[in-house]
Amino acid sequence: MTMKLAVALAAVLVCAGSAWAQTIETGEFTAAPGQEGYTLHTGKGERIFTETVAFEKGYQSPPKVHVVLSGYEARGDQTGTVRVRVSASKITKTGFSLQVKTWGDGSVSSVWGTWMAVGVR
Repeated sequence: MTMKLAVALAAVLVCAGSAWAQTIETGEFTAAPGQEGYTLHTGKGERIFTETVAFEKGYQSPPKVHVVLSGYEARGDQTGTVRVRVSASKITKTGFSLQVKTWGDGSVSSVWGTWMAVGVR
């Protein structure tokens, strides 16, 4: 292999590798009374709180987003059961909707957690 061919091949591999490099962005969230649309501490039945999260820098395509609940303050229903679900929806190149959901007769005073987005920038 000639030196020019080796340099050209190396340049192509470096460019190709950087094009598929994964980038991770993380953040924290808290959902509690006082935030617009928060009703998880009142009423009965299904209640959903949604918050829009914007990425610091956009991705080439919608990334994979993982949401993790790390704590909550809640009162269960008559049986003591606490129902809380956190998830990401409407994921785009620039952000996503973070959803916190409860159902039944319990009361969720607040929740907190983290999220992680993994994709190509």
